[in-house]
Amino acid sequence: MAEYAAGIYMTTKFLPGHEAEVAPNMLVLIRTDGEFGPASVLKTVGNEHNQWKFGMPGIKLDTGSGSGAWFDSLRKVPHEGFYRLTREFSYGEDGRWVENAIVQLGYTNAGEPILFIAQRRNPLLSNDLWFSDKGVKVSLEDIEGLIEPMSWFQEQPQTN
Repeated sequence: MAEYAAGIYMTTKFLPGHEAEVAPNMLVLIRTDGEFGPASVLKTVGNEHNQWKFGMPGIKLDTGSGSGAWFDSLRKVPHEGFYRLTREFSYGEDGRWVENAIVQLGYTNAGEPILFIAQRRNPLLSNDLWFSDKGVKVSLEDIEGLIEPMSWFQEQPQTN
């Protein structure tokens, strides 16, 4: 029986039996909770605020279809979210972000990491950090050791 782990992954092979839907170099979410168990593959359906939304109900994996071998071929990627740079990060000809800068990690639809730098707007109209929708692509190899997860408080939806 295959052991599935929930999370965001980049595919490296076609999903057997679903080759037209799940191909190599796609960002997918594996869910293992509730009705998604033992595991379901959810594909991206849209991106908002540099974070992917995944379509439901997904494609349910079963233990007898060779999906375990497919799952083992997936490449786990760090979760989208907010991080700090553990060292200075240089990019392009003269781009540079300083150590400890706050960044948001996102991905292309093909699972390529993108970093977005936190900024304060000028003029300062509210006490918010702003993240552009234009970021800097980095490789999965380069992202390792470059970022460290941060915690934040998620405000609850307002009810009337």
